[in-house]
Amino acid sequence: MRRERLCLFDGMRFRHKLFVSYLTVIIIPILVLGLYAYHQSKQMLEYQALQGIEKNAGTITESIEKSLERYNHTIQSIIYNTTFEKIVTNDYIDLVNLSRDLNGYLMPYFNMMKNMDQNIEQITFYTQSSVPEYGDALLSASRVSEERWYHDALLAAPNRNQWFFDDGLIVTAQFPSFYTKGNTNLVYMRINSKDLFNLSNTLQENAIFIADENQRLIYANPNAKQRQYLLSGDLSNEDGSLIRDGQTSFFLVKKEIQQTNWTFYCFVPTKKLTEGAGSIIRVTLGLILICIAALLVIIYIFSRTMIRRIYALNSMMKRVEMGDLSLRVASTSRDEIGEMTNRFGRMLIRLNELIDESYRSKIVQKEAELRALQWQINPHFLYNTLSFINWQAIKSDSYEISHVVTSLSKFYRTALNRGNNITSVRDELENMKSYVEIIQIMRDYSFDVEYEIEEAVYVCYTIHLILQPLVENAILHGIDQKEAGRGLLKVRARLCDNAIVFDVEDNGPGMPPDTAERILTVYSTGYGLKNVNDRIQLLYGPEYGISVSSQLGRGTIMTITVPQYHQNTMDG
Repeated sequence: MRRERLCLFDGMRFRHKLFVSYLTVIIIPILVLGLYAYHQSKQMLEYQALQGIEKNAGTITESIEKSLERYNHTIQSIIYNTTFEKIVTNDYIDLVNLSRDLNGYLMPYFNMMKNMDQNIEQITFYTQSSVPEYGDALLSASRVSEERWYHDALLAAPNRNQWFFDDGLIVTAQFPSFYTKGNTNLVYMRINSKDLFNLSNTLQENAIFIADENQRLIYANPNAKQRQYLLSGDLSNEDGSLIRDGQTSFFLVKKEIQQTNWTFYCFVPTKKLTEGAGSIIRVTLGLILICIAALLVIIYIFSRTMIRRIYALNSMMKRVEMGDLSLRVASTSRDEIGEMTNRFGRMLIRLNELIDESYRSKIVQKEAELRALQWQINPHFLYNTLSFINWQAIKSDSYEISHVVTSLSKFYRTALNRGNNITSVRDELENMKSYVEIIQIMRDYSFDVEYEIEEAVYVCYTIHLILQPLVENAILHGIDQKEAGRGLLKVRARLCDNAIVFDVEDNGPGMPPDTAERILTVYSTGYGLKNVNDRIQLLYGPEYGISVSSQLGRGTIMTITVPQYHQNTMDG
């Protein structure tokens, strides 16, 4: 994909490249500034919206605080009323006085409080004393002994109001212990929370919860009832923290209600805070488009002016390409285009001079070809001489001399290869085998040779003279250096994927790893391994060449890897 984009850019006219470059350099800063302005404006909108929501939340919590404070004062006025204390402790000599206090004081007082505050639904005394029950106003504590709120109220500190939400809003308080004679008596007040949690319309669109210190739900508006799971998360963050719910995110506004240790939570969708960002985007895009339109005109004028001289230079180059070498090119401009024009003019002058010199070089080339023909005579003379020696050896029954001469003739015939750099694998193997036969005869067959050649490699072609140097190196530095036992040379050739792999292995003393790495990077005397490796990589690429694997005391394996070529491929 990246190469396709580069090819597309390379195929464009220079005028278009210049236009695109200018446009890119200009558009990027404009887009960055536009995006920055939009981001800042969006943040400002979020901040202002959160400030408004926090202000409304503060107003609501203050209203709830005042209402709760009123109820706290009401219930405190009850527990410190001496008549009520007397009733719950059953501090009466006869039932006549109890009945008088219940009918003449308790019930009128409760009715007065309910009439003054319509949200008070029930006021009840729960007592552990033996006082008789009286309607809903005075009941035995055994009736609610299994209720959760009752146990929590008993564990609360004396004189401290406790708030609960149990199918309605409940507030309880204990009568002072010094009046109860060992019993715990409670006052219980149920309040209609509808008016207490009457939230403003601006916040009703959000998810609002009120929870106690144990994260138990006290109140949830309609938008929050489907998202009660939000309370189960970590809500210890400060106001304005970002809460994520799957693909939806919320800003959290949190307020403490001191009277009851409740917490007011308002989850505001982030999309709602940025509803006004659309107009900012439209204005920003409009300004960007206006700026780009104006800049396009300026870019067109500048690029047309600058490219005109390049077109003129290109026109002169076309005339030279068509053969008009008498053209004289020069420019008085001192910019890069002027320098390029003057250099082209000097290059044209130099080109005419080189054309004149080429005629003389052709004469020198013909003389070199003549000398090359003379050198070609030498190999034929060598072959004829070796053939004569071979015939004389056979005639004298010197068959070993005949075998050496024949091998030497075959070696030089394949080594010279008529001056070609490419040869068949068959001839390359024959050249190597001829060399090995000559060395074995010269050394009285002091080492053994094994060949493992796949038949399929014979029809392939490779670089000329790459196996013999490896075999020579294996004999001189491997087998000849072996201190004990008989030397063994193994030569293998096989096809592997799309490559030909040659292995030359000896059972000599081996070499350390640093030496194995160095022999391919350092020139040696004669036709060394580095020369072979360089030739292979120069023709086929760095993925081919020689690799060396050696272990001290176990021998060395040199591997040549070349691509698999056939005659038709080499011709192409």
